[in-house]
Amino acid sequence: MSTRRYLSPLRYPGGKASMATWLAGTFAAQSGLMDVEVWIEPFAGGGGAALALLEQNVVEEAWLIDQNPGIAALWHAITADNESFASRIEQTIPTADLFERSREMLTAPEGVDPFELGYAAFIVNRLSRSGIVAPRAGMMPDPTARFNAAALADRVRHIGTFGSRLRTIHGDGISYLEDLADSGVDDEVLAFVDPPYLREGNRLYSQGMDQAGHQRLADALNATTARWVLTYDDEPAVLDLYPERRVLSYAIRNTANRARTAREYAVLSDNLHTPETAALTTSGAAEWVRAA
Repeated sequence: MSTRRYLSPLRYPGGKASMATWLAGTFAAQSGLMDVEVWIEPFAGGGGAALALLEQNVVEEAWLIDQNPGIAALWHAITADNESFASRIEQTIPTADLFERSREMLTAPEGVDPFELGYAAFIVNRLSRSGIVAPRAGMMPDPTARFNAAALADRVRHIGTFGSRLRTIHGDGISYLEDLADSGVDDEVLAFVDPPYLREGNRLYSQGMDQAGHQRLADALNATTARWVLTYDDEPAVLDLYPERRVLSYAIRNTANRARTAREYAVLSDNLHTPETAALTTSGAAEWVRAA
């Protein structure tokens, strides 16, 4: 068991690393004609859950998919050019000027060198008030407050030890879910789906989703035979999008602008075996909203 408190170099509001113990137990409990070997996150963000499960050797392979070009470029740089990215972080002096230049790069990412785009996304994530990777992100008063260069570079180098077990993809995560039905490997996959939320998703994330996007995601998940766990804010509309699925309510710490404990929903596919549902996170007990 790892003694590392933090694995991801990114800050994300509502990140799911605190669910790692429950997710690890759930992944290990799956059984069928084929072994479940691949962990897919179609809305990767900070990748906290995937990294925790790789660290614990619970999953053989994890795919991080993100539609945000900056986030996708960041993960590609970490996996494809690990030492260069770590060294760049070590040499960084966080300043307001660096933040502004990085934010401008995210405004017009077309044609930007992928390594530089990934570095810009990293800077905006670490220096912004909330961790939002978007051109509108505002810088925290002290740019050095959450930038320990040595510690962050160490996290990046540690991710490099996962090697080919961690695959990173720039693309539409919903499309990957839609394609699982014809992939022939849907029995070998467990998808952990953490999309922009219904209530505040368009404020908290640069790649938000409108109602049509949420419906498209629901159609893809309700159609696939792959196992999946979906996390959402506790909006009543979630129950309408997934009227026949099991739903748990759980507590989680959310650190967008200020630390607080919120209630969220976990929606489960019918074929997902859940040996333990008492506590999904370290923030309190979970309870069934819809048990069957």
